[in-house]
Amino acid sequence: MSTPSYSLFCLGNPLLDMQVRDGEALLKKYELKANDAILAGEKQAPIYDDLKQNHEITYVAGGAAQNAARGAAYVLPPDSVVYTGSVGDDDLAEQLKIANKREGLSEVYQVIPGD
Repeated sequence: MSTPSYSLFCLGNPLLDMQVRDGEALLKKYELKANDAILAGEKQAPIYDDLKQNHEITYVAGGAAQNAARGAAYVLPPDSVVYTGSVGDDDLAEQLKIANKREGLSEVYQVIPGD
C-alpha cells in the first residue's frame, strides 16, 4: 500500500459551522447577533439541542486553516489537499467528515475518545 502524497498540507483547529434558514427567532431567543461569533455561555447552551430537534441544519467545515484548505481544494486537482486537526469522538466529528467529503477535502483527524 502506498502512502498518499498531497500538494498542500494544512493544520489547525477544526470548527463545525451549523447553518439554518429563517433563524431570526433563534437569535432573539438566545440573545445572539447576526453575523457575530461568541463563546456560548449558559444562556446559549440549549441552542444545540433546539437546532437538532426543530431545524434543518447544514453543517459546514470551518476554522481558518480548514477554510483555507477547502478553498484550495476547489482549485487544485482532486485529492491534492489534506487537512489535519483534533476532534472529539462524537456525531459532530462525523458531520465534519461528511462536510469535508462533500467539498472534496481530505482530512486526517486526531480523534480524542470521550470528547
